[in-house]
Amino acid sequence: MIQFIYNKNIIIYTFAVLCGLGIIVRFILDLVHIYLVRESDNLGLTKNKLLKHMKMRFETCYRLNIGVNNVDTFVDKSLTKYKFCGILLSTWENFSGQVLLLSFLIIPISAIFGVVFEIERERILYTGAVGVLTGAALILADKMTNLSVKKQRIRLNLLDYLENFCKVRLEHEVSQPEKLEQFRKEYLSAIEAKSRMEKSEPKNKEAKNRRKEIRKQKEEAKRLQALKRQEEQKRIEEARKEEELRRLEEKKQLAAKRREEELRRLQEEREALKIRREELRKKAEEKQRQNELKKLEKEEKEKMLLRMEEELQAKKDIERKQISESMEEAAAEIEDSCDETDMTPEEERLIEDVLREFFA
Repeated sequence: MIQFIYNKNIIIYTFAVLCGLGIIVRFILDLVHIYLVRESDNLGLTKNKLLKHMKMRFETCYRLNIGVNNVDTFVDKSLTKYKFCGILLSTWENFSGQVLLLSFLIIPISAIFGVVFEIERERILYTGAVGVLTGAALILADKMTNLSVKKQRIRLNLLDYLENFCKVRLEHEVSQPEKLEQFRKEYLSAIEAKSRMEKSEPKNKEAKNRRKEIRKQKEEAKRLQALKRQEEQKRIEEARKEEELRRLEEKKQLAAKRREEELRRLQEEREALKIRREELRKKAEEKQRQNELKKLEKEEKEKMLLRMEEELQAKKDIERKQISESMEEAAAEIEDSCDETDMTPEEERLIEDVLREFFA
């Protein structure tokens, strides 16, 4: 059953019906309150049965010397009896509130049953979102109609009329009927004087027409003078605008010249920077070339020194070999000579010293 309700979107349709019903009820209440506000603004000439009956009851109480001690309570009690289509306004308002409450009550109930009967999560969330939107729409309609302000205005209009006009008039009727009769006679005489003036109007039409013609001529002259002043102001304004345009053109030309000079100066500075950069680059290249030449010369010198050292070392090695060979030959000769001739120890010592000094 719950699956069928969710599949057929019955809950969503229920929300839609509740939303439409709540908005219609609020719209009806708003129209009724607007009508009551309009009628209560002119309570003396109202055609509303409730307001006429309330006014008659109030006047009857004063004419019977009973009076009304609490006008607020009298007004509130009379307003609570107002009916639309045979239903009290309070019932209409309660019905609108119950529709809103019902729409919010269906949301958790449908969610609980959906979880219990394992309905799809997306469908439950979708239904709940529709319910929330329905409640939001009803709340928005309630705030837009603003019935509380309209009720307050109706109540103030009724209190103002009953306390400040009707009550004062009725008290004067009861306490001072002669003054009331005098006021009526004055009012009737004013109406008769007005009617006589209306009858005597054809006689004074020519004079009125002449005065109108004179007034029109004066107005025409004033209008022409105003047109002339406007034309003069326009010419002055146009001249001022032309002067401003000329000044703007001059300023633009000066600005253009300054820009050209700035561009020329910047171009010259850019060219000078390029030239200087080229010079610096050339100097750097020349310096780098000189450094490379110095490095090559240094390497050549180092190579020459190495060759010279190698040659000296080779020469030293050759000399050493020759010395060692000569020493060996001399030693061999000495040994041979020693073998041939026996030498004294002193002579051997002397020969060793001579050889040592020679080889040193």
